[in-house]
Amino acid sequence: MEKKPAAGLRDFADPGRWKFTPEDRTLFEAQLADFVPPDAFDAHAHWYDVQHLLPDDRAVPPTPVGFQVMQDRMRLWMGERVHDNGLYFGYPTRGLDCTAANAYVEAELRQRPGSRGLMLIRPSDDSAAVEAALVAGGFAGFKVYHLFALREDSFHAEQGEFLPEWAWEMAHQRGLWITMHMVLPQALSDVRNLDYIRQHCRAWPHANLVLAHAGRGFNANHTVAAIDQLRGIENVFFDTSAVCEPAAFEAIMRAFGTTRLMYGSDFPVSELNGKAISVGDGFMWLYRQNVDWESWPHGRPHLVGIESLLALQQACRTLGWKDRDLERLFGGNARELLGIRPAIGDESDERPLVQRQYEEAKTRIPGGVQLLSKRPEMFAPGQWPAYYEQAIGCEVIDTSGRRYVDLSHNGILSCLLGFADPDVNAAVIRRVHLGSMATQQTYDEVRLAELLTEVHPWAGMARFTRTGGEAAAVAVRIARSSTGRDKIAFCGYHGWHDWYLAANLADPDALAGHLLAGLSPRGVPAGLAGSALPFHYNRLDELDQILADHGDQLAAVIMEPTRFVDPEPGFLEGVRERVTQSGARLIFDEITVGWRLCLGGAHLLYGVTPDLAIFAKAMSNGFAMGAVIGTAETMQAAEGSFISSTYWTEGVGPAAAVATIEKMRRVNPPPHLAPIGELYRQGWTQLGERHGLPATVQGRPQMVLVGFDHPESSALMTLFTTRMLDAGFLAAGAFHPTLAHQPHHVERALAAADGVFAELRQALDQGDLLQRIGHRPRHTGFARLTD
Repeated sequence: MEKKPAAGLRDFADPGRWKFTPEDRTLFEAQLADFVPPDAFDAHAHWYDVQHLLPDDRAVPPTPVGFQVMQDRMRLWMGERVHDNGLYFGYPTRGLDCTAANAYVEAELRQRPGSRGLMLIRPSDDSAAVEAALVAGGFAGFKVYHLFALREDSFHAEQGEFLPEWAWEMAHQRGLWITMHMVLPQALSDVRNLDYIRQHCRAWPHANLVLAHAGRGFNANHTVAAIDQLRGIENVFFDTSAVCEPAAFEAIMRAFGTTRLMYGSDFPVSELNGKAISVGDGFMWLYRQNVDWESWPHGRPHLVGIESLLALQQACRTLGWKDRDLERLFGGNARELLGIRPAIGDESDERPLVQRQYEEAKTRIPGGVQLLSKRPEMFAPGQWPAYYEQAIGCEVIDTSGRRYVDLSHNGILSCLLGFADPDVNAAVIRRVHLGSMATQQTYDEVRLAELLTEVHPWAGMARFTRTGGEAAAVAVRIARSSTGRDKIAFCGYHGWHDWYLAANLADPDALAGHLLAGLSPRGVPAGLAGSALPFHYNRLDELDQILADHGDQLAAVIMEPTRFVDPEPGFLEGVRERVTQSGARLIFDEITVGWRLCLGGAHLLYGVTPDLAIFAKAMSNGFAMGAVIGTAETMQAAEGSFISSTYWTEGVGPAAAVATIEKMRRVNPPPHLAPIGELYRQGWTQLGERHGLPATVQGRPQMVLVGFDHPESSALMTLFTTRMLDAGFLAAGAFHPTLAHQPHHVERALAAADGVFAELRQALDQGDLLQRIGHRPRHTGFARLTD
């Protein structure tokens, strides 16, 4: 059989060899016309003069292939959806005159103010000459290619062989875009490629690396297998150019959300007939020339541009992307990266979209949000973004399209592994696809009980809720059922339920000093007065007084084994001894601190075991889940009390918790959290000393509290938070590190904070602190929110 040739350079370069059929237009109109937005921005397309590519081929006349040729060709199948603007660069060939190729692109761009260009560069180029041409031509960055490596077998070139260090440095200094088509047989899965990307993106954080072809995902598995290893790198992006299988796109979307993938046509490759397919551990291009299409009745070669869009469309369907997400994919992300126009959603209104949304929400939702600790007024009124659209790792995108690194509460301490952890998400998605609610319950809850009792050998049984407040209420109910008594002694904060707020019925300040002051008992039955009895941490004398007055009526003592400070020697042991002697039950609340100091509950560090312990937050990494574990003797009392709720039997929470705990057992987050938090603690103190500000630091490295010892502390923190928002950080009075936080996140934040502290000092010296925040300092407690 005669061997059919693969596509050659003439097929790519010569428009006369591009084959368009009416079936291409029919397919596009039927399946893709409503998918591609009308103002798409092409982030990967080639303009060139054929003479530059084939200087010795006299059979091909000189043919400029620029904006008009591209428009004419793509309009044949895209119709009115053809894009008017994009990012353009020459077509690389081994012997190409890059200077001439760049000059051609530059000349074409002079008539396209909404478009940008990249320079083709070689590692042998003179960096000073490149920089001069870059500035003169108004280029947005560089396009590098393996063919420019100084070796014959360039498909085996490592990235450093064709992307010179001086280009990284220049891109970092100028905030440039670098598009790179990596090679090596396994592309992104090759550890050499991965290591290079991670090292250089972190070393040059202001350079924006765009990995062409979805990380060269022509074999989708190469991208799928490696993509999570790039999570947390904030300056790596991807374009879609010519990839014809959805799996690579889906992997990028799952790992990075809606903000890192950009549509690229790869014109003129888009105009060829065929597609790239995965083959084993490699890939192959099927073209009109190298496949016998005529012998198969069910398929004909369509344009690569159509095949790539069909794959992209399928990925968007699988991930459930909406119109707003498609706007980012088809233009918003690229334009934002190039600085062509503001982030999506930032309208001409003087207030960002997210602020207008919050003002409207307060007319629909009492208090504006569902959680006191998330109310924007607790951070910076009129400035703090109330709503996020995307949260991955430690990065958050608000509904105005603004990007932040979260150095604050990180999901109110619930996302210990970082936002949208891929292992936890995978378990949840599996459960959702298989059904999260049925007449029965999933066996995951039994596995979860096994895990919790393995980590806490003193415990014999477990019951589950979906929130921490519910878990506390259930534990109190079990203790009361177990003892036949009513009163509860407590230390610290334990939720919003009646049993707890009853402490404020007799004394409105009873909960002062227990995390949140001013919690109103309005709506709590007056008959519960005297049933909840507070004492302070490390004050055994106060507990002794409660026992003296109410010992034979005491059902339980509920407390956190620790929060921001360690127990004094003998304190926890003393509580344990006294509770045992009284016949009550000891409940340790591990909802906040659990899993942060060690695997499981903090009480394991101190060797003091309770009768019951309660968990939520970090045990399921942001998915709704709560747990009560206890000794078999105490937990049996749950059988004698009606404790039941339909949605305690749904399947997402247990699936998330099992995946979270199993991952925490593998990776052990606490040793990672401590140095990250300590870096922030030390940096805050040093900034205060450098700028002469009374900066304070409290708490543990795993749960840092920062502030100012000053009469205007709230106003100072409000101004700090406001200015850090401008710098791209969610930063307030607390920093709860996660597994997703790296030292460079903290170092960048402290560098930004240095300038903010200088302004704080200036504001105090000039006496205009309140004017700088519009006389709107942050709220500090529940009472202020109800004024």
